[in-house]
Amino acid sequence: MPFMYELKIAAREPSYTFVQQLVPAGSLVGTGQAVCTLTDGAMEFHVPAPKQGLLVEWFVEHGAVVEDMDSVARIVCEGTEVAVPAAVPVRLG
Repeated sequence: MPFMYELKIAAREPSYTFVQQLVPAGSLVGTGQAVCTLTDGAMEFHVPAPKQGLLVEWFVEHGAVVEDMDSVARIVCEGTEVAVPAAVPVRLG
């Protein structure tokens, strides 16, 4: 049975600014795949998908401010519903 989860940001830092969607809505994402890019003003970060699924909707656009536990996208997964952790942004470079 499919279930949905909202991709949330575990930002233990100051807020981020949303830079770019790396995966368009309607695309499959793999566990750990980078789905978007954020910046803290000095460095850029990728946000990995915590669980494989179909990215069905984006909640943010370029320039939006993203803070701790904000939802950035909705993903539909197959299988039994499980708790999905918030994504921790990974610094690029």
